[in-house]
Amino acid sequence: MANSGSEDSQATTPKAGAIQPRGWAIVCDAQAARMVGHSANLAGLLPPAKGVFIGAALRDLVGSETSHALRNALSRASAAPRPSLLPFRPIAGCEGAFDFSVHGAGEQTIIEIERSAQPDLDALDRARALIDRLSRSDSLDKLALMAARLVFSVLQWDCVTILRLTPEGAAHALAQHKHPDWPDAAQFAALSADFSAESRDFYLGARLRFLSDCGAAPVDLIGAPAPDLALAHLRAATADEAGRAAKAGFAALLSMPIRVEGALWGLLLAHDRQPRSLNMNERAVFELFGDFLSLSVQSALWRQEAARTRSPSAL
Repeated sequence: MANSGSEDSQATTPKAGAIQPRGWAIVCDAQAARMVGHSANLAGLLPPAKGVFIGAALRDLVGSETSHALRNALSRASAAPRPSLLPFRPIAGCEGAFDFSVHGAGEQTIIEIERSAQPDLDALDRARALIDRLSRSDSLDKLALMAARLVFSVLQWDCVTILRLTPEGAAHALAQHKHPDWPDAAQFAALSADFSAESRDFYLGARLRFLSDCGAAPVDLIGAPAPDLALAHLRAATADEAGRAAKAGFAALLSMPIRVEGALWGLLLAHDRQPRSLNMNERAVFELFGDFLSLSVQSALWRQEAARTRSPSAL
């Protein structure tokens, strides 16, 4: 359904950020009624309405059923600090099913689209099993080791590292599971020790960050004004992420922030030398796991502090 003419006609439209090439993006007004921007690859998925995308009604592009579901999901997302997920949805005129996410960003609505994998009927059970195993770890050291081992066993990537990030900017590895030829924990922590304040804020807000290929050419967003992509699943690799990937030799990245009392305490980082894919169901499982990991770390720290204050040497 590609229509290169629509892209040529909008060649002078300003660029507004970029996404990963594994999906597509639509930027609408606050009501998710009309398009104000889109990813440059959208014409490869949808036929533009009357030759152009900008100004087109969302229902004319994706169909009334899906556009109605997106607007309902947008109302739910407004009360939560993360996008709403709509897996396995149709697009009028397109074969197959698609996974959507939608959230508001100021006066704009960001809609992200990926091709659906087969429905994962075991996703909820897998999330419960991961959380159950993690909950059996009572100390911080055991918790970090178990979290790294569980994510490594599920992903089967090259390396999973739990990093502690100090407020002063230092980083050290609490636990790591890896293939034998991957750099050891101390070396890898050194590569990750210089997270900027901007990067830390970004990872704290993202909740789950997945880059299928850090070296892939990004796809520009076309339209104005530029959207806020802080919560976008498809946001392209930042300069910081691309630089780390080149320095450490990885292609795929999965990160989960470990939050303690609202601050970024650490990161769970998974890396692989080869590009990888994770569908929406798989990412949702890891997002739940990451949330529980943060709660577990915070509880372990509280127990440590309580034990220290009860110790006779603390009196």
